[in-house]
Amino acid sequence: MKILFISTKNKKYQGDFLELTILHGLKKILGDDCFDLPRKKVLYHDFSEVKKDDLHGRGFTLLHEAVPDIKNRNIELKDKEFDFVLYGCGHAYGEEVFLEKYDSLSKFGSWVLDGHDLYGSASIKKIYKGEEIIANQFEKSFKRELIFRQKNVYPTGFGVPEKVIKPLDFTKKTKLFQDTYPKDAFFEKPTDLGGSKSHHLFKTEEEYYKDLSESWFGLSCKKGGWDGLRHYEIISAGTLLLFKDYKNKPNHCSPGDLPAISYSSKKELIEIMNKLVVNNKPTEEYMKLLRAQREWLYRFGTTTSRAASILRVLSSNMLPSIK
Repeated sequence: MKILFISTKNKKYQGDFLELTILHGLKKILGDDCFDLPRKKVLYHDFSEVKKDDLHGRGFTLLHEAVPDIKNRNIELKDKEFDFVLYGCGHAYGEEVFLEKYDSLSKFGSWVLDGHDLYGSASIKKIYKGEEIIANQFEKSFKRELIFRQKNVYPTGFGVPEKVIKPLDFTKKTKLFQDTYPKDAFFEKPTDLGGSKSHHLFKTEEEYYKDLSESWFGLSCKKGGWDGLRHYEIISAGTLLLFKDYKNKPNHCSPGDLPAISYSSKKELIEIMNKLVVNNKPTEEYMKLLRAQREWLYRFGTTTSRAASILRVLSSNMLPSIK
């Protein structure tokens, strides 16, 4: 399959997590058959236009390694050269989609990555459980915060490169949960919605993962949406994910059926932690839960598994040409 991926043009938003997740996975699977336009420079560790430290989340995890660039970019794109056009998340930052100059290059049509949070600016909103949230924006899309089921709108979500997934090592665990926990996950006043560099205590990815891997538990919670890269990073570090109010997440909303442990009060959280780790040693139940989360991560939560899920949907929409 050949895909033309229309990436975000605005330099300020080159660190969009969903766009980086899917494009990284597509490049890993398809190689040069995934043509990104404009060239997603940061994916190739070209930080000439924006410093890595200024990116969303400081570029941790998703820019862990550079992917090989296309061998020959100096080619003239022709009509029907690609099977599909896939628009990235530029629409969330005011950029147009379904442009004829791109759509004409596709044999089987154009789709969009809908990476909107639940809250903020968007054309279409609906009421869900008493609050106004951002609903599906496109007729053919892959949506992260999928609440309302609709034909040709499929769930997708964040993911991590497989290379960031650490081997399990319990000898280095020295604390109950991470220093970088979201304040509202521990029932404290939140400081931000996450993703900015302001909430990172550490300046390097190595320090960040060291904090996670030294912790028995990783606390997380809903921010701008239910999905968050932090969930995947915690499990990647070999740490058990505890997710505040996870039981309230809509079924089809990312991270899907991730087997996270839900808690709804500080008392319940402390009881869970004391039950699963005793005398600084993991219980059998802890090990069982962690293995289930790690298995889920490898099957559904990597950049390549996210991209493969999209490719399966696109493959089912490759109608035979009419002669």
